[in-house]
Amino acid sequence: MDKGVIVATPKLKATCVDASLIHEAAIGKIAGEQITKLMTLGLNEQEAEQKIIEGFLR
Repeated sequence: MDKGVIVATPKLKATCVDASLIHEAAIGKIAGEQITKLMTLGLNEQEAEQKIIEGFLR
């Protein structure tokens, strides 16, 4: 126990200049196309946002 080491650093690495990466722990805006898709299925914008949030929290 005296020599234990823990490293818990979120890290992404890409060797391709065209790569687009995001860590799963990142928090950002809800993608507009997700809301649009749910609205085409009959939900209003607020309901669509709530469904996306519920899905994320599962």
